[in-house]
Amino acid sequence: MRERAVFLDRDNTIIANDGYLGDPAQVKLLPGAGVTLASLRRIGYRIIVVSNQSGVARGLFGVGDVEAVNAEMGKQLRQQAGAHIDANYFCPFHPEAVVPAYRGDHEWRKPRPGMLKQAAADFNLDLSQCWLIGDQPRDIAAGRAVGCRTILLRDLSVHTGTAPSGPPDGAEIQPDFVVKSLADAARIIVREGSHVIRESITVPAVKTAVESSASAIAVAGEAAMSEVVVPASSPPPVQALPRDGASMSESGAGTTAPTASHLLLEEIARHIRQLQRRSQGADFSLWSLLAMILQVIVVLFLAMALWNGLAAGTYLQTTDKSWWFDRTSAELGALEWLLAALVVQVAVLGMYLLHRHE
Repeated sequence: MRERAVFLDRDNTIIANDGYLGDPAQVKLLPGAGVTLASLRRIGYRIIVVSNQSGVARGLFGVGDVEAVNAEMGKQLRQQAGAHIDANYFCPFHPEAVVPAYRGDHEWRKPRPGMLKQAAADFNLDLSQCWLIGDQPRDIAAGRAVGCRTILLRDLSVHTGTAPSGPPDGAEIQPDFVVKSLADAARIIVREGSHVIRESITVPAVKTAVESSASAIAVAGEAAMSEVVVPASSPPPVQALPRDGASMSESGAGTTAPTASHLLLEEIARHIRQLQRRSQGADFSLWSLLAMILQVIVVLFLAMALWNGLAAGTYLQTTDKSWWFDRTSAELGALEWLLAALVVQVAVLGMYLLHRHE
């Protein structure tokens, strides 16, 4: 089965960046980024970062600096909430590059969708079931080009102190949704997405993580979140850029105990439970209606049995009769109605027990 992913721009989507960032010491996660990404991955989405890094082409820093920033971002995400990024794809090319090796409008440079197509091939993704989150129109254009649903982050001055810039690349394309934060984007994905829970990760597991987090808060009196367990089958995080045939080099990944708030995970689990209840609502109503009808039939059968019993009492003769064959038709009718009521009642109880077992 093909997988799903959430593609994210890096700068001003996951981390704050007022310009070109090539210094790992300047990496600062946006509020709630770790919890958001961990929660999305827990419900079955790969987390893939796709970013333009024209600072390399402009000679401001090198490819190694971009990889160092990505590594630091991944480290902070793990420290904040146990979040895991499956891959970092970035494009160092720019048409006006001062570094000749990176001069050109490469297929990977957004708004072109080259990075998304490469990720789809690498991770066997169904792009029609994927999402893209970014803060620029070029991000939205790249996602729409391959059929992803798109979410534009707006009003980022709340987080970074600067307003989002206009569309430097290509014409503006309308996103599917516009939100103010990454957490709001995650809620939309939970509400609107068609989820297939990753192997070994189920909705009860999400619920358990939330409940255990709540218990930790009650005991310790501080925000905490259960560690997000990444399936053993998941590939290691990857740094990818279009260089020498789009080669990829692995980046290190450790595990650190999470310390961030579990509130977003709880919200996502709540949305999933709501979706489950909605999907089961029609089935539950059908069972309830059928049970009510059968109970009415049982009452009618009992009423008929009572009627026949009274009729039999009226015509009873004092002479002795055998237990079965000499009874009046009214007496036999009363027994038949009682038996019918008993059969229907047993059927109702059996249906109820079967439905509860399912």
